[in-house]
Amino acid sequence: MKRKVFVDTDVIYDLLAKRDPFYLQSARLFTLADEGKIQIYISALSLPNIHYLVSKVKSAVEVKQILRKFKVIGMLRL
Repeated sequence: MKRKVFVDTDVIYDLLAKRDPFYLQSARLFTLADEGKIQIYISALSLPNIHYLVSKVKSAVEVKQILRKFKVIGMLRL
């Protein structure tokens, strides 16, 4: 059985904004999920929160691209 991991908004933000010093750890976590070793769960409020946070450091076009890629990852469970 896969281990279920609830991921906080900050961890997602670390990944998407490539925020140091936690980017590598968050990338590893999502890599484990991509490899099917764990199953990631997030809050339904995480996506709007991430949109807000990423929009502070990226353009509107970049934010849409980043979130589209993130949402198509089949490993997420809301």
